[in-house]
Amino acid sequence: MKRILFSLFAITASVALAASVNAANVTNYPAGTAASGIGKSRHDMGGLGRVISSNGTTEICVFCHTPHHSNTDNNLRPMWNRGTSAPTSFTAYGATIGGTTINNTDIGSTTLACLSCHDGVTTFDNIVNAPGKAGVTAGGSDRGWKFRMPVGSYLVTGADHFSAGQCTACHGAGGFYTDNDLASRLIIGLDLSNDHPVSVAYNTGRAGLRPTNTTINSIDLTSEMAISANTAYNGNLAQNRWAVKGFVSDTATISDLLRNGKVECSSCHDPHFRNLSWDEAEPTWGDEGGFLTYCTAGEDCADGQFLRRVGGNTGSGVCRTCHEK
Repeated sequence: MKRILFSLFAITASVALAASVNAANVTNYPAGTAASGIGKSRHDMGGLGRVISSNGTTEICVFCHTPHHSNTDNNLRPMWNRGTSAPTSFTAYGATIGGTTINNTDIGSTTLACLSCHDGVTTFDNIVNAPGKAGVTAGGSDRGWKFRMPVGSYLVTGADHFSAGQCTACHGAGGFYTDNDLASRLIIGLDLSNDHPVSVAYNTGRAGLRPTNTTINSIDLTSEMAISANTAYNGNLAQNRWAVKGFVSDTATISDLLRNGKVECSSCHDPHFRNLSWDEAEPTWGDEGGFLTYCTAGEDCADGQFLRRVGGNTGSGVCRTCHEK
């Protein structure tokens, strides 16, 4: 009986959440629009978080930033508040067809910042400067906070980082919800050799890379495709606007996506931009087989993978912005 009642509660909650979702498309993100939405996204892990919430604080920014006593190891910024794995902890991509070799020691600070959550090792609450009078711990420290899914106390667990052993205990093969392994998509891990090269020099002319002074909005993504590409998927390919420096831009160049001339995680992703314009991919998220489906609303669950490109990767628009293929 308890199981049935809890199921009914979960389904009711999912319906309420789904009803609150406002689907968006590329027209909702004109040039000049703030690339925002952190308070409603997966990256809000405070006590009021929508997907993952903590029992330690209701603050949002503290999981990454602090105004004082920031972690400056490996040139981390801005005002970084997390402990991080050393660059040598990762296995870099190695030799690329662009003519460069990425060594383990080459992993840049911008990518290290992203990996301080997505390395599958560092806990969500491993921070330097905790809220209140909890004190400062150089290099970061686990605070012992617990994180849970926001549907009742039934799902309270000790899972506090994207490790295969914790998240996939429920969301994976052999777990309670075997339909989808949603959590493993978020675990980049320590082996970066099977991912798009990061901390790699952008070599124009190699791998079909466009010149760095190319205005992104001027790139024609539809000429080689079906005539319907101009209007398909809410016009996602007929435009090419990206979130740059906190705002959606139609004047940014490819160089604005780079960090010191290199491609980093942040070249494609903005952790603050809840991009709900990628309708093609959003429905693939949040289907847990009809039970506890509080995240079946697609866009309300995936946050557009925080991709910088308005319209996401429809027609491989993210890839083809840099690679003239």
